[in-house]
Amino acid sequence: MCRILYILCLVCTVCCTAAFAAKRFTDCSGPESWAATVVGVRLKNLNLIQHIGVYDKIEVNLLASEQLPSKGRAIFRQVHKVTIHDKGNVFTAIIVNDASREECSEAGGDIFFIGMECATDRKCQNSVVEWTKAVEQVP
Repeated sequence: MCRILYILCLVCTVCCTAAFAAKRFTDCSGPESWAATVVGVRLKNLNLIQHIGVYDKIEVNLLASEQLPSKGRAIFRQVHKVTIHDKGNVFTAIIVNDASREECSEAGGDIFFIGMECATDRKCQNSVVEWTKAVEQVP
């Protein structure tokens, strides 16, 4: 009887620990996630895409998540790689943001474009050239 009770307690402990570990932080890495939306909005503002959320393919990968020291709620610094395929063009960005267990956008994110490949879309190519010149002029 003690052995059965011991095994039952052990199973409950493992299940509870797994459930807690799974909810350690909010999963912000889906194709319709906050990170994907923010990168899409930035691309739209740069005139590199026409519509937000309507892509041929999108990939969002969580690269890192670390809990920040804070009083009160648990805040996590997250790093995502977002790749958007839109009409033959491919845009890759890294976004760094703070998230909690409830919300992916606790603080604004920093976006770093690490790759822009414009197929034969002349408008995209011109926008990338203009964007690059603007970035080079920032002190």
